Amino acid sequence: MRMSKIESYGFKPSFGRRIIRSFCVGLIKVLNLNGRSIFSNEFIQSLDPKIDVEFEKQKLTFRTGNGRLLWRANSLLTEEPLMISWIKSMQSDDVVLDVGANVGMYTVPIAKKTQTVYACELDPLNIAILKENLFLNSVTENVVVLPFACGDSAKIVDVKFRDLAYGDALQLIEGGDPQNTRFGHRTHTAKVIQFSLDDVFVQLNLPRPNKIKIDVDGNELTVLQGMKDLIRSANEVYFEDSLSESCRVVVQFLSSVGFKKHQSVQMFSKNNSNQIIGENIVFKK
Repeated sequence: MRMSKIESYGFKPSFGRRIIRSFCVGLIKVLNLNGRSIFSNEFIQSLDPKIDVEFEKQKLTFRTGNGRLLWRANSLLTEEPLMISWIKSMQSDDVVLDVGANVGMYTVPIAKKTQTVYACELDPLNIAILKENLFLNSVTENVVVLPFACGDSAKIVDVKFRDLAYGDALQLIEGGDPQNTRFGHRTHTAKVIQFSLDDVFVQLNLPRPNKIKIDVDGNELTVLQGMKDLIRSANEVYFEDSLSESCRVVVQFLSSVGFKKHQSVQMFSKNNSNQIIGENIVFKK
């Protein structure tokens, strides 16, 4: 039986984090770092927050600059152990489609293992950090960034953004399945270009991916409608199942075109370690 989610999605800062933020706000005011002075702009421009992570004896470097980006880098090897195991199994001749690339935390190690990666991300703020992370890790030449929303056709769609922050997730494409999301102070709706991935790969005559990652936070059905042909021609799919009705339909489609569940790891609430909120699954033919 598929469980309904009662967990709120979205980052909620701890008391300690709020204290640190308050201190920083006070320091910024004292130093007038939000002002228009040459000092404040040169100071901010000189900041270069990055973090290194070792993956298969290689140093990976990621841009930080806020708590969310720092968390993504620090938890790269532990947040989704099945994802790390799946990436380690990849070969140099694999063609990988990363749908929901965010800032490229998994795109980068995938690009270190393979020669061709397509990274699809709809949030312009995330795309900026994604591009920088590709540059920092010298993989810009084997990653193609697809900077648009994925859907069933080419059109302009409304996308609801949870907040306005680098590294954020849970953006909801028009027609998607709303999650029990905790919104930030700068939630907003914006117009975004949408394309069908099936159409893009045909029109640009791109090599079809044999491995596909889908992590799209409530947009599962919207995305599925525009990439059924790509899924049919792939042989492995990594899917984040949030136990919603939309995810159930995606799992049924995968089964109908010959995929079988190969490995899975349950996801638990960060606030309640006994509460299952989803499942990460590798499907294979």
